[in-house]
Amino acid sequence: MGSRSGFPARLLGAIQATTALVCAVAAWLLAGRGAALAAIFGGLVVVLPGMYFAARFKLRAGEGGAKDALGAFYRAEVGKLLLTALMFVVGAQVFGRHFAALMLTTVACLAANWVVLAFARPE
Repeated sequence: MGSRSGFPARLLGAIQATTALVCAVAAWLLAGRGAALAAIFGGLVVVLPGMYFAARFKLRAGEGGAKDALGAFYRAEVGKLLLTALMFVVGAQVFGRHFAALMLTTVACLAANWVVLAFARPE
């Protein structure tokens, strides 16, 4: 493992955060401050649940056998999905006028998953 333990997850988080910032700047230039804030929140809708999943799964991954690891994976994924849904509800309430900026940023950040899968190489 070495010093690159967790490398793809960290790389993914960094790429998603960078994508969100780029989208926020573009939204600011095209539609103003409200759209930029919505874009930032759209990035958080992807990044925060991903961090939650990684933390929850990593805490449980070393405990027990395969059955326990699979259970930990599913519990972490359900928590991630619930957190994502809650954040979308909050985002729709708070940023309804700029919901397109929120959604476009979310989609761009999710597309970063494929970039990492395509280019990240295991040790």
